[in-house]
Amino acid sequence: MEGLTEMRYRQQGMTGTGWLVVLALIGFFSLLGMKLVPIYLEHYSVRTVLESLESEPLITQKSVGEIKKMVKRRLKVNGVYDVGEKGLKVKRASGVTKVEMTYTVREHMMANVDILVSFSDQVELVSH
Repeated sequence: MEGLTEMRYRQQGMTGTGWLVVLALIGFFSLLGMKLVPIYLEHYSVRTVLESLESEPLITQKSVGEIKKMVKRRLKVNGVYDVGEKGLKVKRASGVTKVEMTYTVREHMMANVDILVSFSDQVELVSH
């Protein structure tokens, strides 16, 4: 019995190695969050721009070039500069205009590790 009491007093918490592992995990996930949050905030702006086209009056009567120019201008106003023009597609078919934005964001994390996030959003605009 005396050995159990003595052992209980010696076990008082985590070792230094345990704390290093916990701190390394906290640091890793903090770094991951700092890299991913801006990417998703930018994506939210892209999605908001596409959804704002639905409330645009007479949007379906505009040409494909005018719609692309409008989207680019709204992205610029919202501070989105990393989304390329190649991912923006506007298609028309029987009274429905589809605007699609597909892009990939690559962010350097550390050493030779990068984060790659792909997004694809579309909105259908129907003539009223």
